[in-house]
Amino acid sequence: MKNVQKTALVAPLGLSPPIVTAGTDSAGSGISDLTIIATNHPGVLAGLDFIRVAMSIRKPRMKIHPEYLSYKDITTTEDNLAFMKCAIRVIREARDKQGCDRVVLNVAGARKNMSITLALIGQLMNVDGIFHIGNRGIELFNYNLEHIRSDIDRIHQAKTFREKQKIYREKKDLFNHVLFPPKSEYDLVRVPTFPVDQSYVKDLIVRIKEDPDALPLSEKIILERHMILEKGRTHYYLSDYGAGFLDAFI
Repeated sequence: MKNVQKTALVAPLGLSPPIVTAGTDSAGSGISDLTIIATNHPGVLAGLDFIRVAMSIRKPRMKIHPEYLSYKDITTTEDNLAFMKCAIRVIREARDKQGCDRVVLNVAGARKNMSITLALIGQLMNVDGIFHIGNRGIELFNYNLEHIRSDIDRIHQAKTFREKQKIYREKKDLFNHVLFPPKSEYDLVRVPTFPVDQSYVKDLIVRIKEDPDALPLSEKIILERHMILEKGRTHYYLSDYGAGFLDAFI
């Protein structure tokens, strides 16, 4: 029996669920797992609920993996490092636990800092593709979405998943039109990526953690520019930011 290649799609969610669901239509065939990273903002959680219900009806074979952040928005470097740690973990889990052969990232949703951070992490971890969704007209997602906000809240407030599905089916054609617009109405924008030597990345992280001052001067200078290291009078040492950065990978 031929093995079916599994592909994981990882996407942060903002207040526009169609950005995530349209991505499942456009990221190529074989999307088996969808990981959605959501803050605890009420509107984001309602949108996540809406997506889960929609996918259970439209694409019931696709496995949904929600990831919840403990804050409403990323407003500090500490918040962003926490998001970075979450992103690294879910990419690893997609490969190791979900058994996916490929991992692609949809960075079109959520805040810009989340999208940028996710794209950079994806590059460092050699994901198989990163894309953004180009909306040709504001009405495609935003205008249509605003007309069903009350329905999204109603689904979110329903007590059981079966009840949520029942509400969705009442307006299934409308909801599907909003969440899964024709591919001809938007563009999939490939974000440039380039392979990164994973053995070098892992080795560098270990060497920084063990003794940053023992690194070659050229590496110490670069790491200082990136604020991973700080320079004292006689030696280089790991900065607080650098410690948080490395902790996300370990």
